[in-house]
Amino acid sequence: MEDNRTSRWRPGWTLLILMLLVALTVSDEASKLTSDSPVQFTWHQRFLEGTDQGGPDPDDLEFGSLLSTDLPEFLVMAGAGSAPSVSLGEIIPPVDGETTEEVPAEEGPAGIVTAEADPVGQSADQAPQEKKPTVLTHVVAKGQTLWDIAKLYGIHIDTIVAANGISDPQRLQVGQKLTILTVDGALHTVKSGDSVWSIARAYQVKTQDIIEANDLSDPSALRVGQQLVIPGAQAVAAQRYQLVGANGQLRRAFDWPARARISSRFGARWGSMHYGLDIAVPVGTPIRAAADGRVTWSGPRGSYGNLVIIDHGQQVETRYAHNSRLAVKAGETVKRGQIIAYSGNTGRSTGPHLHFEIRYRGTPVDPEKYLLP
Repeated sequence: MEDNRTSRWRPGWTLLILMLLVALTVSDEASKLTSDSPVQFTWHQRFLEGTDQGGPDPDDLEFGSLLSTDLPEFLVMAGAGSAPSVSLGEIIPPVDGETTEEVPAEEGPAGIVTAEADPVGQSADQAPQEKKPTVLTHVVAKGQTLWDIAKLYGIHIDTIVAANGISDPQRLQVGQKLTILTVDGALHTVKSGDSVWSIARAYQVKTQDIIEANDLSDPSALRVGQQLVIPGAQAVAAQRYQLVGANGQLRRAFDWPARARISSRFGARWGSMHYGLDIAVPVGTPIRAAADGRVTWSGPRGSYGNLVIIDHGQQVETRYAHNSRLAVKAGETVKRGQIIAYSGNTGRSTGPHLHFEIRYRGTPVDPEKYLLP
C-alpha cells in the first residue's frame, strides 16, 4: 500500500521540480534581456492543452493544496520572486516605425502662424472638407524670393504679383508685407456699381465660382471696399492688367503703345514741364491702346496735333499725340493692344514720334513707372 502511494506521487513531484527549473531559467533569461524595446508574450494554450503532463487528476485536492501553499515558497527560495512576471510564449518584436516620441508642431511660412484643427469626432474614413480660399498676410524674411514664397503656399508667382501689384518681382524687402491667396486667382476690391455678375464678366469666370469661393450668402449684398477672391488662372491674368490697386495706387499694368527708342522722357525740359514720354517711331507706325477703355477724344487738338484720349475708368486716362491718321472715333470701346492710330508729326513736333501720357485723377504721371516690362 505504501509503495502504491509513493508511486502515485512520484509524477507530481517530478512536475514540481520541472516547474522550479523553468522558473529559474526564466529568471536567468530575464536578467539577460537588455533591449529597451517592450517584450510581449502570447500564450500557447493549444500546446499546453494537448500535452500530457503525467500529473494527478485535477480533482486531487491534496495535490492542489500543495501547489497553492508550497510552490510560492520554493520560488522565493530559488530567487524567482525578484524576476519580472512573464508568461511563457513567443516574443513579438515592436512594429517597424512604431514610436512614442512626440512630434513637434509644424512651423508655417515665415511671418505666418499656422494651426491645424483638431479633428475631434471625425471618423478615420471621413475625408476632410476642402478649405475655402483665404487671404493671408506674409512678412518677407531674409533671403526669401517670390519663388520661395509661392512654393510655401502652393500657388503660382503670378498670383502674388497680381495681388500685390509688384512691378519688379526681383526686388523684395525684408519685412515687406505681401497679400497671399491660398489658391491661384485674383483679389478684387468691390467698387461702387460692382455686382457678382459684372465682376465675373471682367475676370471671365463663373458667378458661382465667386459665390462659392467667398461663401457669399447674399450675392446681391456686396459692400464697397469688400475684398473678393476670384479663383482661376484667367483671374490672375485679368488682375495683372488692373490699373489701380486695392490701395488706390496706380499700378504697373499698361502696355507700351509702340516699341522704339525713347527720345524724350517725362520731366522738366527746355525750361518747361514735359508731361509725357516721346517714343521715336517713323510716320505710319501702328499705335495701340495701352489698356481697355472708351475713346473720349479722337481728332485735332492744338499742340497735340491729331490726338486720341482713352478713359480707362477709375480716373485713369491715356493720351496719344502727333498722329498722322486716326483709327477710332469718340465713344468707341477699345481693347488693350488694339490699333487706335498711326504715328506722325502733327501739332507742335520736332520730328516724327509718339507723345504718350498717363494721367491719374487729372494729374500726369511718369509713364515709364507704369508700363509693363
